[in-house]
Amino acid sequence: MSRSHILVQHLMKQMENWQPGQKKRDVRPAWLTAIIEETAELFEPLTGVARVGFDCQLEEETWVVRMYLGTTEIVGGPFDGQMRPMSFEIDLQRLFARFKDVDEFFWSVFPENAEDVDEPQAYVTVGGRIDENPVRIHLFATPPEEAGPGMRIFPDGRFEPA
Repeated sequence: MSRSHILVQHLMKQMENWQPGQKKRDVRPAWLTAIIEETAELFEPLTGVARVGFDCQLEEETWVVRMYLGTTEIVGGPFDGQMRPMSFEIDLQRLFARFKDVDEFFWSVFPENAEDVDEPQAYVTVGGRIDENPVRIHLFATPPEEAGPGMRIFPDGRFEPA
């Protein structure tokens, strides 16, 4: 089941927040933006509607992309204000198919209360070359603590991007 409408909603939300004179230039190459969009399509929420969040940066000569499914904030009712992480699946085989070469593939887990862990987290890493471009993609089980909600759900069942 495709969730492409979530990506469109995300882009529309960015447009709503844009202010005239705002100069936030996107330095990502077009091929990387396409990879981020394609990878976002691989996130399949098991229930409800969700929005993919990401961060990317150039580290040495490799683009590193960190992606996650945003939490859902409950608005109204007895659970008002609660942030709930979303259950999801990712088709890793489809992600692998996009790579020309895969040099690294691993799962990292940092459980709560483990030594030297600031926050519990788990993620899958796929690194290699897409076309001729070195890239490493981290797919996180939960969003970082500093990320706000990705979606809001209202008592009437309506979802909106946060």
